[in-house]
Amino acid sequence: MKGEPIIVKKLLQKAKDSAMLAVEFYNKPAVHFKSEGFITMMCIAWTSLFHAYFFKQKVKPYYRKSEKGKRPRFEKIKETFPDGKTVEDFRWWDLSKCMKEFFKDKDTPVRKNLEFFARIRNLIVHRNVPELDPALYGECQANILNFNQFLIEHFSEKHRIDYMLSYSLQMFSQPKNFIEATKQELKKKNAEQIVSFIKAFRSSLSDEIFSSSEYAYKAVLIQVKNHKSNDALPIRFINEKDLTEEQREQLKNMGIVLIKEKEIIKDTIPPNFSLDYKALWNKVKSEIPGIKQQKFNKYKMYLRLRYKDKFAYERIHNPKSKKSSSTWYYDPKIIDEFKKLFPHVTQSNEPIVKQIEELVDKILEAKKHNHKADTSQWEREIDELVYRLYELTEEKKK
Repeated sequence: MKGEPIIVKKLLQKAKDSAMLAVEFYNKPAVHFKSEGFITMMCIAWTSLFHAYFFKQKVKPYYRKSEKGKRPRFEKIKETFPDGKTVEDFRWWDLSKCMKEFFKDKDTPVRKNLEFFARIRNLIVHRNVPELDPALYGECQANILNFNQFLIEHFSEKHRIDYMLSYSLQMFSQPKNFIEATKQELKKKNAEQIVSFIKAFRSSLSDEIFSSSEYAYKAVLIQVKNHKSNDALPIRFINEKDLTEEQREQLKNMGIVLIKEKEIIKDTIPPNFSLDYKALWNKVKSEIPGIKQQKFNKYKMYLRLRYKDKFAYERIHNPKSKKSSSTWYYDPKIIDEFKKLFPHVTQSNEPIVKQIEELVDKILEAKKHNHKADTSQWEREIDELVYRLYELTEEKKK
């Protein structure tokens, strides 16, 4: 750090102090809001770390009034004290702005981990929700490891903080789904939206990012017999795939943490399903002016049911779980199906259009109560009504 501005040193020290307080806060047994305290302090730590990085790069992390002119003009915040005195300071970039400026258009596991905490921080403020602590452990562990790696990469090895940390003792109850197990408690605390956010955020991640240890660090602690030697190392982190058979045998006699790499489920979305929900909605709007989103959603559900795997594809996020969430993707050809069902309405064809909608409602209602319900007869009736709409001959029908 020799020769660097004093502000970089001060910001770096603030960042490291905040990170150490976050870890201390999380590891204290008597603290009942570990995740809340850890996330709040780590957001402060990362913000200060980014500020130090930008000053080191000779970039002032302040919001600008205007981009025009040779010399930038920065926004200022004025504070007035009870005695009438005022102090002005520049408006510094918040964590979200820092991430945007640092990562640019790159979506990395480190960025997603930070985005997760930056957004969840506002949801947990002023709340004590210890039920969430086990569920957030992986992201918390990855966050502090990423912080330490950032220090090493951008400010040298001497600023690493991992040498000051040891492994905390843990007590875990029987594994269970935290969302189901704590549903009643979370409802009482009006914290259900936190769970909804966590599920939605994780579901939005690609398999590559979600399985990365830079997004969420997960390890399995395996209990073994105590080693006979008094000076044996109690815990070591070892990647299972790097062990020889001889080493596996030797490790039976010492405390270890085996890191089993998560199986990555490859994204198998066929290339023709190139439209997500937003892209489909925008294209349908441009092709069918005046269509309302409520009606669009209704017919989208009908076309999903009828043309699944042909024009609509459901990507299951975790095929091994029956309760896994999913995302739908669409072939651009499905837009033609929308257009068939949404003609220019005239006085003569309006009754046919209404009949089609009534049949669509019947199909959706039947599938709602029984997804295996046979609706083929109604689907054929819709086809016949479409033929009448466009006055198709038998040859064109074929």
